Amino acid sequence: MIAQSLSLYRRHFGCLVFTCAVALLPANVLATGAVVFGLAALSAGGLAEPRTQSEQVQEKQHDLRESPPPTAEARDARARQIGREALEGVAGDKFDAPLLRQLIPVAYATAIAAGLLLAGLFLAHAALVPLVLELTQDRPAGAAHAWAAAGARIGPLLATGLMAALLVALGALLFVVPGLVLAAGFSLAPPLVVLEGLSGRAALEHSWRRLRGHWRETLSLWALIAVFSALAWALAALVPLGVWRPITAAVVRVVLYPLPLVGLALLYRKVSLERIS
Repeated sequence: MIAQSLSLYRRHFGCLVFTCAVALLPANVLATGAVVFGLAALSAGGLAEPRTQSEQVQEKQHDLRESPPPTAEARDARARQIGREALEGVAGDKFDAPLLRQLIPVAYATAIAAGLLLAGLFLAHAALVPLVLELTQDRPAGAAHAWAAAGARIGPLLATGLMAALLVALGALLFVVPGLVLAAGFSLAPPLVVLEGLSGRAALEHSWRRLRGHWRETLSLWALIAVFSALAWALAALVPLGVWRPITAAVVRVVLYPLPLVGLALLYRKVSLERIS
């Protein structure tokens, strides 16, 4: 599947990349904005500023040793008070509310960025399917034809893509792997919406059912998407801080993502032919 995708990708590189860029570029811009918002919220909150209760207790114990109260009774009372605060700190440090409040915007931003990128992939995949099906039959086709087919179903596509993106983003927050599995399971939803008239939950459920027996191919293509995503961030990290860093990541994604998306389109073709036979 990957070898066939690579062959088609190399022969029609410009057309495939341009078709995907129509959806991927806006998604990358919005996702970058979400990440910037999360980092700004983290900086504003000052991650290192809040001290835990245990640290405050240790500081009070140090003060008691350095500057003890004048009377023994006062020293004993102060020591007992610090002891009670230490016991409370054991439970308090297990649930560091200030730290959690600061990390919540970052978690939101990460989920939103992942959802936006997945929505871009979903729309790019939807436009790519009719284009790939035409190209595999050696018929002349272009980005305009592809987006005309996708545009005719833009309402159901947006509704289905939003539902899928929300579920995958939620899964990504649960240690990443569930999100990747959900994304793989929804791989056939875009062509089902564009070419077969399904939408929403029905498209997502049919995608899971039809992938039975093809999970290995599907997961390998999504693993390729994950590798390309990591490569985009790694190359962007080599660029000095500034506007060129997100631009670099976006360009790498736009150039590389069409390869696994072509594979997913070919997978839909394969599954459809098996159903007919």
